[in-house]
Parts: sequence; C-alpha cells; structure tokens
Amino acid sequence: MSATWRYDRPEALAINLRPSLSVAVVIACRGGQDKLDLVLASLKAQSYPSRLINVYIVDDGSTPALKLPAIRPTKSKILKFKNAQDLWGKTDATNHVISKLKEDVVWCMDADMVMHPDHLAHMMKWHHESDDYLVLGWKRFVPDWNYNPKELSQALSDGKFHELHQESEGKEGWETLITGTKDLRNPGLESFRAVVGATFSISRKNWLALGGYNPLFKTGEDTEIGWRVLMSGIRMVPERDAHSWHLGISTVEQHMETVIQHNRPLFANYIPGLAYLRGHAPLTWAVAENQVIVDCRNMSFEAFKSMVNEFLSDRKGQAKFLLLGPWSELPARYRVIEDPLKDVRAIYRYCMADARFAFEILHGDEVLMIDDILEKMKVASSPYIYFTEGNLDERIRFGALRHKITKSKNGLEGFVDTKDQRTFLVFAPALGRARRMPGKIYSNIEQQWGLEWVEISQFDFSKNLSLRTLFPLIFIALRSFAKVRRPKDLKNLIKRIIKVTRNSLSK
Repeated sequence: MSATWRYDRPEALAINLRPSLSVAVVIACRGGQDKLDLVLASLKAQSYPSRLINVYIVDDGSTPALKLPAIRPTKSKILKFKNAQDLWGKTDATNHVISKLKEDVVWCMDADMVMHPDHLAHMMKWHHESDDYLVLGWKRFVPDWNYNPKELSQALSDGKFHELHQESEGKEGWETLITGTKDLRNPGLESFRAVVGATFSISRKNWLALGGYNPLFKTGEDTEIGWRVLMSGIRMVPERDAHSWHLGISTVEQHMETVIQHNRPLFANYIPGLAYLRGHAPLTWAVAENQVIVDCRNMSFEAFKSMVNEFLSDRKGQAKFLLLGPWSELPARYRVIEDPLKDVRAIYRYCMADARFAFEILHGDEVLMIDDILEKMKVASSPYIYFTEGNLDERIRFGALRHKITKSKNGLEGFVDTKDQRTFLVFAPALGRARRMPGKIYSNIEQQWGLEWVEISQFDFSKNLSLRTLFPLIFIALRSFAKVRRPKDLKNLIKRIIKVTRNSLSK
C-alpha cells in the first residue's frame, strides 16, 4: 500500500468489472413490511454479482413478524433478534449480527431505502481499491410513492430509477458539509457528521476494530461512530453515483428538537468535538478531549501540579493522563529526609485515587524514542494527544500548542527546551492514518500529514485557542436555515446560534 497525503484518493473510479469481495447487507428493522418489500426488490436489481451478496434482515421484535417477499435477492435471511430489557434496538441488533458474519464488507442500510441498480457496485469499487474506506451512499428524500415491488422491479429493469420521483429533497446541511470539504478529501473535526446510517459500507475488519455501534445510543449511533471513524484515520467517501430514494421524510427532521434533547447528554459524553454541549458542568465526561502522556522521572512535584492544573481547569475538554515512572520502586524502604524518589512518590500519592490517572512503569535508565512514545498513544475518541517530560518551562501553555496545530493543520507540533526535553501534541486522525500505513509511525505522520519542531524560545505561547470551534455554529446554521418557514422557526434558530456562540467563546 503506497503512502497517501492525508485523505487523498483517486478522483474517480470505474465500477470494478471483476469484483471478488463478498458483501453482507445488514438491515435492522422493526415492522415496516411494505417498505421492506420495496427495499428487497431494489436489492434484487443490484448489478453487483448476486453470488457475492448475502442479505440479513434483522427482525427487532416486529409484530407481526417480518417475512421474506417473493421479489428478493436469492441469498436473503430473516434473523430474529431476541430482545431483552437491556438489549434491543437497531444498534444492539446490528452489532449482534455483524459480530457473527464472515463477509469482507458490511453494507448497513435502513429499511426504507430504494437503491439504484448500480448503488452497491459504486460503493464496492472503493473497497476493491483499498480496505480503509467508509463509503457513503447518496440519497434523496421523497414524501410519498405509488409503486409496488413488481412495478419497482420493472422500472429498475427499464432503467427508470430517476423517473420514479419527480419531487425530492436532500439534507442541505449534509450536502453543504460534503461540498465544503471537497467530498471529504479535506475533512475537519466537524466531518464526523457526514456518517449517516441510511446507507454506508465498511470492511468488516474495520467495523470490528472500531467496536461497532455504541450500544448506549438508540438514535444518533451513526453520528457517534462517525466520530470514531474520523479519529481512526479511515477515509470517508461520499459516492455521488450511488443514488437512492429514502421513502419518507427523515424522522429526525420531523422531530428535530425532541431527538436533539434525547441525544444531547450522550453526545456531550462521547463526542469531544461537540464541546459546546458540555458547558462548564462539573462532571467527568466519558471521553476526554485530551490524552496526556507524562514522563515523570525528572519532573518535580510542583512542575507536575502546574502542568496538570492547566488541563484540569478545562471542564469542557477535560483530560486523561498516562503517567510514566518507576512506580514499582516506590514500596521499597526509604528514608524520608533522603528520598531520591520524593517527587515521583509525591506525584503518585497525589493522583493515585483519581480515575483520570493511569500509571505505567518506566525505569530510570530507559530511553524513550519518539516512536516508543507514539506507540503508547491510543487512538480512541480523544482528538488531541500530548506528551511532555521533565521540569516544564514556566512559559509553556498547552493551549498555545493546540492553537498552533489547529492553525498549521500539521499532524504533530512540538518544541524542545534547552535540556532537550520534549513537549509535543499529536492530532489523533493523523496518528490513525499513520498507523494504517506500512513503516514507522513518526515517518508516516511526517510524510502524510506534516509536522514541525521548534526550539522553545521560538514558540509563541501568547496565543491560546480562545475559539474552541465555530464549526458547530456553522453547521447548525446551514442545516437549520432551510427549515425556516415561519417566524417562530427563525426565532428558535437565532436562540440556538446565540447559545452555541456563547459556549464557544466562553473557553
């Protein structure tokens, strides 16, 4: 696999004429037999070889139970998902089924979609090109339809997919996001919103590596997994030729405020990119915005406290720490007045009861090379990963380092002090991309993303990041403006924009 610059990919790909990858189509649904019949009719018409397609309809407790219609792909199954008090809904049903599959690629889709015959073929051309893509289908919403499965099959056979509906609408905010990022070739932290569950495909290997859907989410599960996809460095591809009709206007759009209220607490906990939802609540969030790795061996207790306090004062972002030091040596007998480990002992005792701090043994003579440090950095859901060592210069402000990497768009920014002590910040998507390529992680970040080191005296610590991000504000405005049809709608939109702006500026 050759190196790519950030999210570079071919400008266009032709449909693969000799495909070899198998596909599991996973449709989790509860009721909706009439729509499901149309979905299966459109799947039967797919041009991708039927021998490579298996369709799994996951019946999440439908009454009456779902059944297979006459017009369907040859290899179609209905799987009964046994509900329990703490095991139900699309996320649990989808996770359960995919964990047992063997196909190369998983295609997740809603049970109210009508696909163009080449929809899957256009998605699969990307998976044949590389295994690190998540491919998004292109959809339009239609309020009504007047065809049955037989009529639909005939229309698709006659090449009349685009004639099925004369009126439709898209998601303005979603399409603006796609266009504004050059079809996600230049994604930013807000680009996780591009992942929508109506139709997307991903290699089964990558799905399992991500851990699937977060089962706590009964709605908005696609948004949350989109955040993890972005952090992991997977390339997202909106395939404009993978056309589809969504039967009915989006439930989320129809009940926007209710859904937002329902999802907001979980989004605040699991998506640091939505920091404006966190406000200044005195809570510990499930996912911290910052991971901080600290080599404590040559660090004074006072320097440690100063460093930690900068991160702990940030209630929106928050931090989790991995402290490296000779912790296994602390139980040995020592003299209080002549303790060579007095600072690391004080650091350990200061943090030992706080769940935000983890400890890893690092003996006094071990040398940490840059790749050793990068190996210790875990790519999960935290977008910013710091490393620091020794007694920090009093000028150091980690917020300034973040400001620098946000402005430069590099994958790594750092500085070295007069004692050759290193402090640097890695952007998690850059680390995720680097780990997906052969070779050393550090070299990959340098080649694929860019990095910069400076001597500490050349670093401008006066610039802290005062605007956490305006992307949430911009997205809300773009998504919501098209929905303004009454004075009341405009008034509510303005209130939301003011709230987001205040939270963004209050950092």
